[in-house]
Amino acid sequence: MRLAREGRRLSLAAAASLDLPQGAVRLSMTQPNLADAAAFRETLRAVLERAGALHVGRVALVLPDPVARLALLPASEVAAKRQKQSEELIRFRLRKALPFDVRDARVAFAGGGTRAIDSVLVAAAYRPVLDAYEDACRAVGLHPGLVELSGLALLNAAFGSLPPADRLLVNWDDGYVTLLLARGEWPLLVRTLAGDAAASPDEVAREVGNTLIYYRERLGGHRLAQAVVRSALLPPDEAVRLLEGPLEMKPEVLDPWGALRAADMGRVGQALAGAAACVVGSRR
Repeated sequence: MRLAREGRRLSLAAAASLDLPQGAVRLSMTQPNLADAAAFRETLRAVLERAGALHVGRVALVLPDPVARLALLPASEVAAKRQKQSEELIRFRLRKALPFDVRDARVAFAGGGTRAIDSVLVAAAYRPVLDAYEDACRAVGLHPGLVELSGLALLNAAFGSLPPADRLLVNWDDGYVTLLLARGEWPLLVRTLAGDAAASPDEVAREVGNTLIYYRERLGGHRLAQAVVRSALLPPDEAVRLLEGPLEMKPEVLDPWGALRAADMGRVGQALAGAAACVVGSRR
């Protein structure tokens, strides 16, 4: 997707998509994902050319959720006067939660405060995994600035402009499903399931039901104001029928490409202002 600035407003100038060759990408948190780096670069170059974005320079890079670990930490436990000190405290807290050496992690965090209820959202990615994606962008003349996970980008697009309330986003793709329970646009709970758990519709429905139980029993919630599903594994209507029972409400379908088909370019540009010119992963 290529954004353009019209005065003070961002709008979507163009968008394109192409399927990656089978096996070109293998999602992993601990191993380089680009099994066929040459095929990945050529597909990236082709889709950028279609979108007129080959020479845009800086881009945002949106990656599949399983390539990084998301965590919510108590702000009071990682607060420090300087950002570097907070990062060191966060790395110390994450050292046993990551499947790789925390010294090899690239860490980003947001939020904070000193109250017991405040939390810090942390993302940690294995440096070789993230470097491979960024190197692919540089190989076609692009500089990756903002790097974000797809679930968080969709969370902002789905809920960012709505009044604060408790909502659930289910980001279900081929190979993984992420459950993001948020108050407003701030996550209260983040879970990513991969492998067999994400491939089994019954297992996904069970985990969605367990998330609702956790929301009520541990987070003091009562009823979600909204549930939204983005499904690239099952057809969206099937995903809605599957999750309606566990959610005790009919979830809405989030279709990131729907507004494009409706030609509502300005609204999409605003919603995805922090999103991607380089998008890796399947879509529906």
